[in-house]
This record gives sequence, C-alpha cells and structure tokens, in this order.
Amino acid sequence: MITSDTLLVHMLVLMFGSGAWIAVNGVWVELPAIVSQAPESWGLPAYLTVISQFGNLGPLIVMIMQIWFSKYYNQNAMIYSITSIGTLGCLLLCFFWNSTAYIGGVEHSVALFALWFVLSFVDCSSSVTFLPFITIFPSPFLTTYFMGEGLSGLFPSIFALAQGTGNSQCLNVSFFNETTNTTQYKIEVKYTDPRFSEAVFFGLLCIMMALCSIAFVLLNHLPIAKRLHVTPEDKYKSGFSAEEERGTAFYHSIELEDSSNSLSDNSRSKPPEPSNGNIEETPSHVVLNEQKKLSPTDYVYLLSIIFCINGLSNGILPSVSSYTALPYGEVPYHLATSLGNMANPLACFIAFFLPMHSFIGIGFMAIGSAGFASYLLFLALKSPCPVLVNETGGAVLMVLCQILFVGCASYVKVSIAQIFRHQGHKKSLVWYGGIVQAGSLTGALIMFPLVNVYYLFQSGIPCETCT
Repeated sequence: MITSDTLLVHMLVLMFGSGAWIAVNGVWVELPAIVSQAPESWGLPAYLTVISQFGNLGPLIVMIMQIWFSKYYNQNAMIYSITSIGTLGCLLLCFFWNSTAYIGGVEHSVALFALWFVLSFVDCSSSVTFLPFITIFPSPFLTTYFMGEGLSGLFPSIFALAQGTGNSQCLNVSFFNETTNTTQYKIEVKYTDPRFSEAVFFGLLCIMMALCSIAFVLLNHLPIAKRLHVTPEDKYKSGFSAEEERGTAFYHSIELEDSSNSLSDNSRSKPPEPSNGNIEETPSHVVLNEQKKLSPTDYVYLLSIIFCINGLSNGILPSVSSYTALPYGEVPYHLATSLGNMANPLACFIAFFLPMHSFIGIGFMAIGSAGFASYLLFLALKSPCPVLVNETGGAVLMVLCQILFVGCASYVKVSIAQIFRHQGHKKSLVWYGGIVQAGSLTGALIMFPLVNVYYLFQSGIPCETCT
C-alpha cells in the first residue's frame, strides 16, 4: 500500500529519472528553431548526430572506473558530477547557443557543438549510474524510475509544443531605384518569433536538471527516503533482482540511449549466486530457465534487425531530418520533431508491459519501420521539392511517417532487448549494446560526408516555390 511518505519518495524518484535524458532530448526538439539561425543551416543535424556518438565515451569511462578502479569509484559523487555538469551545460546554452567562430575560414556553431558533446557525455553516463543507484530502493521504485526516464523525452516535447515555432512569411516589398528612377519590387522573408525564445527553452531544461539534482540529494538524505534504503541481501531475499532484470529492457531515447543503456546492464551490481549453484531456488529463475534459449540463427536475425533499425533511427534519419521536413515549412518540422520524440517513450511504455515475443511479428514491425524510413529518406533526397510539397496532405503524411517510424522502431528495440534478457546468453545485452552502437555510428558516418561534403541533399531557399 502506498502511503503519503512513499508517495513523496515515488515523486522524487520520478523527478530524478526525468533528468536522465532531458538535456539531449531538449536540444534535439529545439532544432527546428535553431537550424534557420545556425551557419550550418540544414546540415546542422548531421554535425550533431556525429558528435553525439562520442558521448558514449561517458559510460565506457564509468565502466572502466567501476571495474579497474572500484576502490576509488564513488557512485554518489559521480551522480552529483553528472547532474551538476548537466545543469551548468543547460545554463550555458541559454547564453551561448548561437555563438559562432571561424574554423578554417568557415563559420561554425562552436559553442553549441561543445555543449552538445558535454550534454551527450553526461546523459549517456547517467544510464550506468542512475539505475544502479535506484537499486537501493525496493522494487516498485524501479518502475517509477523508468517512468521518469520516459518523461525526459516527454517534457522537452511539451515545452517545444508550448513554445511553438517561428514561421517565415514572403512579402512583396517595393523600393525606389534612383539609378533608373523607377519603383521596383522584390521578395523579402520576414520571420515571426515563437511564443518564447530559445534561451527561455534552455532555461526550462536547466530548471529540470536542477530539480533532478535536488531530488537526488533528498533521496540520499531525507529521513523518509533513507528508511526505504535496502541492503543487497534484502534485495535478493525480496526478489528485487528479478524485477531489475525485467526493468532493464526498458530502452528509449534517441539516439544515443540504446547503446548506453545496454552498457549499463554490465556495470549494474548483481545479487550473489546461491551457494549450491542451483538457479532453481529462485522462482523467477525457474521461469526464465523454462523458456527456449536463442540459437545462433536467432542471434543473427535479431542483431541484424537491431543494426539496421539503429542505423536508421540514430544515424541516417536524424542527419537528414531538416531535409525531410523543412521543405514543408517550419511548423511541420517542429511537429515532426516534437511528436516523434513523444512517440518514443510511449512506444517503450507499451513494449515494457506488452512486449512482442514472436520473431515473425518483430520482423513485420521492422519491415514496417523500414518502410516509413524509406519514405522519409526519399523525401530528403527530393529536397527542396519533395512530393506534395505545396499540399497540406504532404506535410501531414510526413509528420505521421515520422511518428510511426519512431514508434515502431522503439517498440522493436525494446521487444528484442527483453527477448535477449530472458532467453539469451548472459552476455546477450553486451552484444545488443555493441550492435546498437555499431549501427548508430555506421549510419552517422555514412551520412555526414553525404550531407556536408558531397552535398547529396539540397537545402531550399526561402520564398522560392517549386514548379
């Protein structure tokens, strides 16, 4: 039964979990407002996609510290560092998100790139530090934490929808030409401002990260929270480890998140083995032991799907998101990014409670995801004049495809992660994480030169219509 005290702790855990990925998700959903002002213009998402891959150095460093320098590793100090740096990074974005510098004679968004790397680094690191910390609480708080992680994708999308987006208007402006002594006309672009500025948006992210930090302090020091702390022996006796194993399949977020979450499964503390080595002593293990184990063919099939899905969702499509959506206007781009980001936690939430165990069903879902992705990539290749570019139906179809792709891809990834957790080898999720990162990195590295070196994708010019 949930009392008022435990309800307060649940709220704190929810707030703590919401800070896990809110900075990265927040910057990504704000891209529609940034792209038109950045010197990289439509090529900005490709830069950020590549930089974000290096954020996975964070969990790697944390794991090395946990394994080889465990004597000096302090989990609470690491989490304090992560939340503090994340809060500071969001605060700096408020003032420097549009600061640029010249590199090799070319203007770049240097401050945004640097802060994006820092935020990617700390958010990836949160996956291998936040979750082990939550294991000091009873099992129901694990589900609450995962719900909080889902909110880290939902809150920025809500902020972005509340902010709206600036739109461009094409005005026919007259001016007097003194040379020819005639009145001439030209088309000028006038941009309208969103409901609040980019600095305010990043300020909201800073507040959320600060609340995450405060929640962590209270979870460590508030008396009603400390009374709920349990020892490793208590967790094992109460069957907490079974809940933890079930919960670790709750993967979500853009782009970055899948690989770092899978890394977290390796660094997470495990309960002691029974003295006689018989796993049948634990009922949850009996259930898992009775399930059919995966064959080598099953691994190849599922890992191939994971490689392709993550290559699309974390590398290829994010790199060309502006070319896919901006031809239809700032508002459709804004909606595709925000609603697509909201579809991610929703799909993961559904998959967490209603996962798909059928390999055939997963295959069909993956094919459906590839179909939506193919259409979005086709639109990007046709930029700046994709199909139905001047029609409302074209924008609606593009937004729907973005939402359905993200939803289907997220559902497939979580379902496969749960299959690996319950039916795979003890290192299945290590392989899962490696393939996730390989697919994401491959997609990002393929697309970056195509977008910013060979200019395969063409950006549009405001107020020029397609014929």
